Amino acid sequence: MTEDQVRFRLGGEITIGTLSDALSRFSQVLDALREDHNVEVQWVLAGLDYGSALALARAVPLNDEAEQRIPAMCESYVEVARRVRQGNVDRVSVLDRRMSELLKLADESHHVVIESGSKRLVVETPVASLTATEPDVASLGTVRGRIETLSRRKKLSFNLYELTTDSAIQCYPEPDLEDTMRDVWGHVADVTGMISRDANTDIPLSVRAVTQVDRVDEGDPDGYLRARGVFRSDLPAEVLVRSMRDEE
Repeated sequence: MTEDQVRFRLGGEITIGTLSDALSRFSQVLDALREDHNVEVQWVLAGLDYGSALALARAVPLNDEAEQRIPAMCESYVEVARRVRQGNVDRVSVLDRRMSELLKLADESHHVVIESGSKRLVVETPVASLTATEPDVASLGTVRGRIETLSRRKKLSFNLYELTTDSAIQCYPEPDLEDTMRDVWGHVADVTGMISRDANTDIPLSVRAVTQVDRVDEGDPDGYLRARGVFRSDLPAEVLVRSMRDEE
């Protein structure tokens, strides 16, 4: 599977009605995924297997910006599904609600498989356990990462790639930060706002109502070229090393 594709599969005995409902929910997830990432794409059917209700969708870019943003969008498909499966649902997010509806297809007779790239999630839990979760609670805080995939279509948003896990965190800054975002794009920054976290791992999932973005000084990337040793000498390094070895 290429990085511009996502796959959905519903296992078990599939009736015509079940297939129609499953594909409708899958289509709604794809639309919400596109809207959530502000990416201009057209989803086309790249594969279909009636035996287990398997559908493979490919994102066709409608502009140059979309072509660059598609891999991150498709990667988040499984990340969102995993977060929703764990019960960490953002009730404000249309994508979370649509994904929750898709995963509710899993019951005692059917299992759901969500795939993108090398990532795969299998859901076999009955519907009741997916709906009995409490709404996600966000708290004010700061996350550090590298800012990528900045977009201003419909609403200002960007992906922050957390430094330790390299996981994508969807961020939604206030409109008055638009000029600030142009200056920090591609750089490491501290992002302050209402952070939603994974209930099990405490990993940040999204930052909404971002009020402050501070660029972090990453130092001079060529600074190592000016590094000096602890010995003060005009002799070449290889001469000094050889003389020290000979004295041993």
